[in-house]
Amino acid sequence: MKNLIRIPLTLALLFAICGFCPGQEFYRGELFVTGQHFSLTDGHLTVELSVDFENLQMPSDESLTVTPVLKSGESEQELPSVLINGAEKQKVYQRTQALSAGKRNGKARTSPIPAVVIRDDAAVSRAFTYKVSIPYEPWMEQAVLLLRSQECACHGRKGDIYEDKIADGLRLPKLRTSPWDAGTDAGFLSLVNFIRPALDKDTLHCITGSIPYFEREGEQRDGKQLGELSEEKQNFEIYYRLRDALREVRRETGTELAKVRVTGYGAPMGNLKKNETNALIRALKLKEYLRENRLSGKALLEVDWIPEDWDSITSLVRGSDMMLKDATLDLIDNVEISKGRERMLMSLADGKPYRYLSEKIFPAVMRVDYRIEYTRKPLGAAESLQLLRSGKQRALRLNEFFAVAGSYPAGSTEYNDVLDLAARLFPDSPEANINAAAVALTKRDTKRARQYLERFATLPMAYNNMGILCLLEGNRDKAEVYLTMAAAAGVEQAVKALEKLKAEK
Repeated sequence: MKNLIRIPLTLALLFAICGFCPGQEFYRGELFVTGQHFSLTDGHLTVELSVDFENLQMPSDESLTVTPVLKSGESEQELPSVLINGAEKQKVYQRTQALSAGKRNGKARTSPIPAVVIRDDAAVSRAFTYKVSIPYEPWMEQAVLLLRSQECACHGRKGDIYEDKIADGLRLPKLRTSPWDAGTDAGFLSLVNFIRPALDKDTLHCITGSIPYFEREGEQRDGKQLGELSEEKQNFEIYYRLRDALREVRRETGTELAKVRVTGYGAPMGNLKKNETNALIRALKLKEYLRENRLSGKALLEVDWIPEDWDSITSLVRGSDMMLKDATLDLIDNVEISKGRERMLMSLADGKPYRYLSEKIFPAVMRVDYRIEYTRKPLGAAESLQLLRSGKQRALRLNEFFAVAGSYPAGSTEYNDVLDLAARLFPDSPEANINAAAVALTKRDTKRARQYLERFATLPMAYNNMGILCLLEGNRDKAEVYLTMAAAAGVEQAVKALEKLKAEK
């Protein structure tokens, strides 16, 4: 078995890519496969997985062995395992390796070893890329890919084994070649050029949400309201819901968490100074709990607490049908908190408006808001194809469409379809339209090519394809003008086209 550490991403390697939805959970939902790629070249099947174990909860003196398995009917092939060691377990593993290195009379050890050994350390990235290549056998095309996770039988306890299906059938297609390579498109059609879009940069995204302390009737989850729980259980529930929100971020291929900001909001119940002190303590305790449970990993975690959220109270009162609403708002707007605002509200109309506030408004104010910021890196061909096949093509950037197209032979149906789709999704992009026009030109569809090129005919990057279009339309003089300008701009295809024109004259 041959383990691949790094292989260039070339067309020869990328002719077979299997795409399906990223973010597959395994091992009790604590680990995620965030990227999957299968390819076939030179009789070898390459399996590549990107794995995130940020949510893994494992004691320092234990380990977890993850083994990918291909299985189809009676046929089964185990791939090299990944060993994830706790910090203490890693020390034991390293000592064992050192002691066994000099044994067996200098012979190399014959027992199987993991493909990857990882130390479970909160201070470093808790993700890894797994990539191996094995001899291909025909049954593997219909095989399912399983991840077999085995806990260590440490301290006399039973080591459970979990098995999760990650891919259902590899379905690798056969190698296809470009019709251009076969020489079926002669003459000027082979001289159209395709424009590679500029490389994308990381972009910042964010998601926001709110966790109410008291949900409305009919919206409650099973059990008690968050505000009815003890502080310890509140922290757990907040962590649980934030973890769900972060899970959606981590499932998106190419994302990296940047910052998690959590803000709690309280209601004006009791002494203001006491509320401010309690808010500070509450924020510190919640932040400590979220850190201990490694909610944000290495990303920045900020936790604040607003002791009395009068802004939200004012907004809710304005939208309510409470008695003496205008008088209540007048007191809130004109009496400072430190000057007895709450006491005056209690005295208004024998306390009826304040009772309404206590029963309807204050509980609705109490909540925890969160903002999750993350960056999305430009995706490679394999990850882009996964999004494309999962129906999320609008999440792709233009450069990622071009990467997907480049994973197929130039001129193939898939290549042409991806570039044509990119032009429809990016109608204002010169690169997308020029490339779609190039596809139309290779099919001799001059009407469609002109629709794509017309708006961008004055751009130097479009000169060459405009020249080819004019040739197909029979306007050789105009074609020569465009091709001359394209050649002056350094387009190699235009130089060859001009030589061909002169030769024909």
